Amino acid sequence: ILPEGYKDQSTFPIGTGPYKFVSYEPGQVVVFEKNDDYYEKSRAGKIDRVEVYIMTDSSATVSALRSGQLDMTSVSAENAQQLSSDYDIYSSPQNMVQIFALNNSVEPFNDVKVRQAINYLVDKDEIIEGVFDGYATKLSSNFSPVMSHYYNDKLTDYYKTDVEKAKELLTEAGYPNGFDMTITVPANYQKHIDTAQVIVQQLAKGGINATIETIEWAAWLEDVYSNAQYQTTIIGLTGKLDPADVLGRYATSYGKNFFKFSNAEYDELVAKASLELDDAKRVEMYKRCQEILTQQAAAVYLTDPNLIIACRKDLKGYTFYPVGFYDFTKLYYEN
Repeated sequence: ILPEGYKDQSTFPIGTGPYKFVSYEPGQVVVFEKNDDYYEKSRAGKIDRVEVYIMTDSSATVSALRSGQLDMTSVSAENAQQLSSDYDIYSSPQNMVQIFALNNSVEPFNDVKVRQAINYLVDKDEIIEGVFDGYATKLSSNFSPVMSHYYNDKLTDYYKTDVEKAKELLTEAGYPNGFDMTITVPANYQKHIDTAQVIVQQLAKGGINATIETIEWAAWLEDVYSNAQYQTTIIGLTGKLDPADVLGRYATSYGKNFFKFSNAEYDELVAKASLELDDAKRVEMYKRCQEILTQQAAAVYLTDPNLIIACRKDLKGYTFYPVGFYDFTKLYYEN
């Protein structure tokens, strides 16, 4: 809603929210102030002024927090441990799915038994402790449990780590001595590279010899995401609020279905669910979709890396949402 004829929305935006835009220094800081005329008094801001600093270096961010320039910031698991005695640490799943994607269209990953064997070989708890210092949530499907309305909790630990079961499946699939494979990982995501290193060791227990290939982000987008020219990869899939946007990625007709998963029942369910007006029926369909993905081992669903926030101890009210969203109206300083 804008004043008639207002032409400066791109440089000085006007909105109807609980905070008003004050200024923006490109690449440095955005400033907001409380909107005293906000119509919904129950959601009015409690803090008069908010400054959001744009910082990309984690060390500089921690220094700014310690110096008092920042009152709160997202931090790594390592920094959270160092800051925990002086700051309040909040941690929650962020509705991201870290996935070990298997290209279902290429050998040997076009065999469901091979994909299931790989699921049995991967120890997610070891990844959570070794890579994320415990700050991650184990997954069983392409949904994080923060999407509780649609999340199928019956799939928890569907593939408990079982090396002998994995070896049996590999033998049945014709690979009693394992095989060689490549894990293609974007070079700019260290946590995915670290995860790949752990998985290489885990796969070796089943006789699978995995090699890590790191490539630039632009190359990953072109080769893996756009053209599915890969065997396996590790990546984080951003969460969405509409399950159709999440599960639709696996539909046979979806152009960016780089998993190359294809299942007729799944395609029918996704299409029907997107048109279903009865919420209970829609939820049931989406839970069945998760079952199919897990049972068919479309991929290995690893973790939802937790979002970790460090706050000065008198700043209260930080609230997590299943999307990247800061709700300043919930924040207040404790006297």
